[in-house]
Amino acid sequence: MASSLNSAQEQYISPEDVKVEWKNHTSFQRQELVNFATFLYNEGFYERALLSYFQYLYRYPKDKLEMAAYFQIGKCYENMRNWDLAKNYYNRIIDASPSGSVNAKAAQYQLHYIALANEDYISVLDSTEGTKDPYELVFRAYAHFETLEWTESQQAFKAAEALFDYDHYSKQIRPFYKAIKTAENAPLKEKTPALLSSLAPGGGFIYLNQKENAMGAMGTSILLYAAMLTSTTITQKGGLPIVGNRQKMVPMAGDIILDNGVFQSSPGYPLPNSLSLDSKSGSALIPPALIALGLYAGSMWKSVHDIDESNRKLVQRYAGRVTAKLPIERFMDYETPDFIIK
Repeated sequence: MASSLNSAQEQYISPEDVKVEWKNHTSFQRQELVNFATFLYNEGFYERALLSYFQYLYRYPKDKLEMAAYFQIGKCYENMRNWDLAKNYYNRIIDASPSGSVNAKAAQYQLHYIALANEDYISVLDSTEGTKDPYELVFRAYAHFETLEWTESQQAFKAAEALFDYDHYSKQIRPFYKAIKTAENAPLKEKTPALLSSLAPGGGFIYLNQKENAMGAMGTSILLYAAMLTSTTITQKGGLPIVGNRQKMVPMAGDIILDNGVFQSSPGYPLPNSLSLDSKSGSALIPPALIALGLYAGSMWKSVHDIDESNRKLVQRYAGRVTAKLPIERFMDYETPDFIIK
């Protein structure tokens, strides 16, 4: 009996032992939750990853990984193209973190990225004015490049390259110098060829590569020319005598019939043989001819007027191809808050 009591006392766990065991248990749960959330994010299950990050914040308020959790929440919303919610969490990090800290800088970089993704280039340029941060200079250079400001873009890239002072980034930046030089020397459309091309209906639009406008101008011209060739007017040839049998002039019956080539009414009153109809096309040509002339002159004016806009779109398409081939993500290797238990 005494040995049984001693054994029971040995198995008894003190309050301190309970604390240690519970701490180890909760630490294990915390690590598992971090691992699970990270797995979901890396596999692209962003909605489910969001639930895990929010669960972590609920279970462990004011935890040292709080800012990292906010950052991952922002990344999830960013990948889901929910830009407003992503910006909301990045701004929370900036407001709650010391200026210049890893958390604040990473969140600010992501805000620049979102602005570029949404073509809000003015916002990027305004928020990076006078910066000495190489990553922000790269964002600024991309914004200038997308807005076709070649000199400013090259200056920003050169400043970033000097601040990075590392061959890896120089290799990433150098293709842009070549792209900028190509864009500056791009063959642009000129007004004289556009005007000469416009001598043919729709030719000016073809020169500017405006296919829809060219097809519209050519199609409308064809329809107008067809209307001009087929339009006729019907006029009266001959006349009716003022004196004479009125019943012969205007038959009283409504049932006019053709009898031996002569129109007769039922009482036998013939229509006057001197009255006939004649068709003429001259006067009918005037309205479609005026419309065709107006269309022709308008298409010539628009072809010349649209030269600058056409050149801008041409260079913009080139800039878009360059940034698609050399995306900003190539430079987004900056330090970010780690959602990792160390």
